[in-house]
Amino acid sequence: MEIREIASQQTHALRSQVLRPGKPLSECVFEGDDAVTTRHFAAVDQAGNIVGIVSVYLNDNPLLKQSNSYQIRAMATAPEYRGGGVGSALLTAAERYAKSQGATLIWANARSSAIGFYRRSAYTLASEEFMISGIGPHYLVSKPLR
Repeated sequence: MEIREIASQQTHALRSQVLRPGKPLSECVFEGDDAVTTRHFAAVDQAGNIVGIVSVYLNDNPLLKQSNSYQIRAMATAPEYRGGGVGSALLTAAERYAKSQGATLIWANARSSAIGFYRRSAYTLASEEFMISGIGPHYLVSKPLR
């Protein structure tokens, strides 16, 4: 498994399959995808297939009262690769990038079903559970970058 930087368009297929199943591909294009400060990372298997993705955006969250923070968004792993360390490797790549840009905090709107994963990666809950319309229940999670 290799982690590499990819173009935003290369995230769309897995975003669609895992995060927006049954919805138009246009719902897999997010504001800020092509900003100069945004990065997209992929886990690529030995056959060259993208099996996991994460996007990282310069985006302060007003609830966290921290400037120059980065948001993790559109993190997804192909179902057959879950539990094998793909998500952790992608999260590490996202954190390293944010830290290299001088960020002292990274955050995400994490799906409720993924809270255990984020907690194991030293993220803390920063909100009560909330709903994202058409997507489902989430929590705001954050992690200081030292």
